[in-house]
This record gives sequence, structure tokens and C-alpha cells, in this order.
Amino acid sequence: SLKLALARYMACWLWFLPPLLVTLPLGLPAREVGLLTIGWVTVWALLSRFHGQQQFLHDVLVGTRLITQRWH
Repeated sequence: SLKLALARYMACWLWFLPPLLVTLPLGLPAREVGLLTIGWVTVWALLSRFHGQQQFLHDVLVGTRLITQRWH
């Protein structure tokens, strides 16, 4: 549904918002902010491997899951 898709989109910002909010008051150069953001996203992606169904946190929070469909 559109409501669920919007909720999932908003929850996806958990990938980027924390490092941006932490680095904003520090006045770091863009390169350092980029490196910290990439590091944060990498950790989040790796943590999904420890979830029982290998879901990302935003999918768990919203109650969605990705499925793979093969077309024959």
C-alpha cells in the first residue's frame, strides 16, 4: 500500500540521518562526513546478516520484507 511504502521510505532515512546529524555540529569537511556516512551504512548493511531472516532494520520496524520473484 502507499501508506506502507511511505513508512518504509521514512524508516530508510535511518541509514543516513544519524551520521549526518552527528557530524553537522562538528563542522567536518564533506570528505569526512562522506566517509563516516559510508562507514555507518556499511555497518547497518552487515548487521542485517545477523537478523534471523536477514532483513534490514527499516524493514523490521515497518513490518515489510523483500522477496525475490523469478520470472519463467
